[in-house]
Amino acid sequence: MVRKILALLFLCIPCFIFGQSVEDLNAIIDFATTLRELDQIAQSGNQDALPSKFVIIDGVVSAREVLNPDTADYVGQLNLVSGEWIGVERVVRYECILLLVGPEFASAIPARRSRSANPNEIELNTRVLAVAEAIGLYQLEDGTIVPVLQAHHIRKIQ
Repeated sequence: MVRKILALLFLCIPCFIFGQSVEDLNAIIDFATTLRELDQIAQSGNQDALPSKFVIIDGVVSAREVLNPDTADYVGQLNLVSGEWIGVERVVRYECILLLVGPEFASAIPARRSRSANPNEIELNTRVLAVAEAIGLYQLEDGTIVPVLQAHHIRKIQ
C-alpha cells in the first residue's frame, strides 16, 4: 500500500511542482515563429498579425544601445539578425529590435565598460536565444520596417 501511495505521489508531484502541461505551454508560447516569419509580418505592415503569445527567438547581435542607464528603470536595445541563402547567389537578412527592460538586464549592456570581463554582458556578434513578446513594428532610418520584441529571458548560446 505504501509503495502504491509513493508511486502515485511520484507521478503527481511533477504536475504540482511545474504546474504546466504541454497544452498549457502551447497556449502561451509560440514555438514555431522565427525571425523570418516576424520579418514577413513586418514587411506586410500588419501589426495585428504579430503573435499574441511569447516567442522563442534566436539571432546574432548586430547592434546594441543603452536607452536608459538607470538600473531601476533600465532599458537596453539589441538588434538581432539572422538570414538564409536563396539559391547560391543571394542571402536574405531578417532583423528585429529586442528591448531589454528592467533591472535584471542592466548587466547585459552596461552603460560603461568595465575593466574586468562581465560574464553577463552581451557583446556584438554574440548569438542569443530569447523568450520575448512582440510589441509592435518600427521603421528604421533606411525605411525598413522591423518587429519590436520585449525580452523576458535571454541567454548567450555561443
